[in-house]
Amino acid sequence: MTEPTTTAATGVSIVTVAIGLLGPAAGPYATIVLSALAGALWALSAAPTATRTAGAGLVLRLVLAAVVLTGGAAAALEAQYGWPAHQLLAPVAFGIGMGGDRWRALGDILVAMVGRRLGGADSNKGGQA
Repeated sequence: MTEPTTTAATGVSIVTVAIGLLGPAAGPYATIVLSALAGALWALSAAPTATRTAGAGLVLRLVLAAVVLTGGAAAALEAQYGWPAHQLLAPVAFGIGMGGDRWRALGDILVAMVGRRLGGADSNKGGQA
């Protein structure tokens, strides 16, 4: 008698049932998470990760960033261009996930811009580097 094995179909059927049950309540979040996961896997394929843990950390960081930022970015695009925000969730989340570690450079630029806007051009107070 052969031993029972689990296949990918088991995981897919569990996800299908979960989406069917929780879809109305968690539909946008499921869209964001799955789209961000696809983008993060794209970024992972190009990232030099030394270990599996580092790769998993990168994917987790990108997906969580997409969960936090996608709604606001989609709302901003809707306000600016009139595109429906609910239709932008997947592409925005995918783009955030696909950005990989390049978001750190963008974050540094944004922090510098906000610092200049709030306090003045001389952020090097006291002469320290």
